[in-house]
Amino acid sequence: MQTLLVVLLAAAPVPGKEAARGAAVVAVPNRADAYYRFSLGLQARFRGDSETALAEYRRAQKLDPSSSPIRVETARLFREMGRLDEALAEAKEAVSLDPDNADAHLALAQLHQIQAVGAGAEAEIRGAAAEYEQVVRLRPTDGQSLLNLAGIYGQLQEHEGAARAWGMYLDLDPGNFEAHVQRGTHLLLAGKTEEATKALRTALELEPDSARAYQMLGEAFARADQTDEAIDNYRKALEIEPDNIRLRLALGETLQRSSQLEGALEQADAVLKADDTNRFALDLKGRMLRDLRRYDEAQAVADQLRQHDPEDLKAAYLQVTIAEARRDYEKAATLLEEILARPGATDGEEPDNARVFLVHLGFAYQQLGRFGDAAQAFERAQEAAGESPDANLLIFRAEALSQAKNTDRALEVVRAGRERYPDDPDLAGLEANLVRDKGDEMAAIALIEALRARGPDDVKVLGRVADFYRRAKMFPEAEAALERAREVDPKNLPVLFQLGAVLERQARHDEAEAVFRDALVVDPESAPVLNYLGYMNADRNVRLEEALELTRKAVEQDPGSAAYLDSMGWALYRLNRLEAAEEAVRSALDKDEDNAVILDHLADILSKRGRVAEALVYWQKALKGEDDEGELNRPRVETKIRDAQGVLHAQQSEQPTPPNP
Repeated sequence: MQTLLVVLLAAAPVPGKEAARGAAVVAVPNRADAYYRFSLGLQARFRGDSETALAEYRRAQKLDPSSSPIRVETARLFREMGRLDEALAEAKEAVSLDPDNADAHLALAQLHQIQAVGAGAEAEIRGAAAEYEQVVRLRPTDGQSLLNLAGIYGQLQEHEGAARAWGMYLDLDPGNFEAHVQRGTHLLLAGKTEEATKALRTALELEPDSARAYQMLGEAFARADQTDEAIDNYRKALEIEPDNIRLRLALGETLQRSSQLEGALEQADAVLKADDTNRFALDLKGRMLRDLRRYDEAQAVADQLRQHDPEDLKAAYLQVTIAEARRDYEKAATLLEEILARPGATDGEEPDNARVFLVHLGFAYQQLGRFGDAAQAFERAQEAAGESPDANLLIFRAEALSQAKNTDRALEVVRAGRERYPDDPDLAGLEANLVRDKGDEMAAIALIEALRARGPDDVKVLGRVADFYRRAKMFPEAEAALERAREVDPKNLPVLFQLGAVLERQARHDEAEAVFRDALVVDPESAPVLNYLGYMNADRNVRLEEALELTRKAVEQDPGSAAYLDSMGWALYRLNRLEAAEEAVRSALDKDEDNAVILDHLADILSKRGRVAEALVYWQKALKGEDDEGELNRPRVETKIRDAQGVLHAQQSEQPTPPNP
């Protein structure tokens, strides 16, 4: 207040000068009288007489209508009286009269904050931020205004602005631990991970025992996908705060991301020991048990979540993924149909949830051979995505239509997708495959070569080119594309896998084996590579013990895979372990009952075990079974059928004729 009086006194007129100006005297503010009235208002305000104070302030304004400070004090008085609209008007007038009056901006900022309720809250908060920006422009050392500004930007989720305000505050107080933590947090939320890490490290130098700083540093590393560093900092935080549930959950999720499933499960259990109904810990535990293939336990956790809240979509999703992991697609489809049948499930406030569930439903239908239903599910997912459907949704739908033998409609979908995503290599590759399916091989090759020309050194493009030629059984062309992709990215696992498969299809087994072994160097636990190499060597009767071990490792990773079980059974057959071989192949057949190759393998095992009549039935089924890739050697199976029929006929001829009664 003393500062305001000095300002008013300094602005008072010098006696005698007005008369010399003649007629202009009426336009000159009477600042001395204004000051006198203003001082009377201050005295009344101090006495608690707000009405008298307001009357004197109004007189002062009339005497000096250009005084911004008087307007500021009038605004403050109105605020004390609860007359906020009038206070706001006075503060705005004060700013208008003098845009460089920091007090005027401060008063207006505070009023915007008070008004920040209801429907117009965000506009008022932004107004407050704009005024505080002016305050710190005029008073860069105003620490409280900087703190207010930082808090407002945080409230608005404008993290760069908050980080900047905290940085300005640190210029005033560089040793402030809280300011470093806050700045680091907002930098992290703004995506500036490296700067956030530096800020949080500085905070830890100031307070080495801060669990909060370690936790935020862990989050910074987690966001940067530096999971080892994240885990290390989370563990340090837990040493200081072992009962911090939020921290344990963050550590558990990070352990899960780094494939440390047992460790993640341990953290979930630790949380549940303290709070046995914590839904986040239950969800984490369920997912870890599922990924550890402890399906019954995972199902029990999912059921517990659903019992607590039948509408819990995360719990429902967990149940779906457990069924999928078990390859129980009937159950997965039933669960998904129930979820999507809920009122508002596909047109409510969560269209992303509907899209995800519909995609899973489409895949479940595909696994069940219900390709038309799958195409409809993907179409509904596309509708849920709105105006900008993901290119993958279009691909899923087109592939399902192709499987349903509706190639024309599939082409329509793909071509519409290509208009929206002209540079998407997956759509371009699928169009070429569909054109080939319609019998126009030259046009299909022209399409795929046009794709190659757009990205001759793009690994993804080369993969689509190779896939086209592999499906067309043009293996040398597929091999050439994959070899080029391998030159560009020597450690690309999908490229190495496809190259090995293409070499194997050309009966170049030693070369294929070398490529598969290179792939296992990249990822020693790759189930598809383990299975392919093991099956290939079992089929050609070489390195059989290793082949069994490779296929067994693949089965351990995915015990629900019919292909992996069949491969292991075939390796056992080659090793003459016929009982175990039959058990494995029958398990495979339980999961894929119409697979021609699996039916052929079971027949071979049965024949070798002397059960020729039973084997004959399965060979006959094999000729009618599914063989989309053309892997079944049909002439060879026909020969085995004839041989079996001959054996059975000979056995019947050897039977003695029963005597006539």
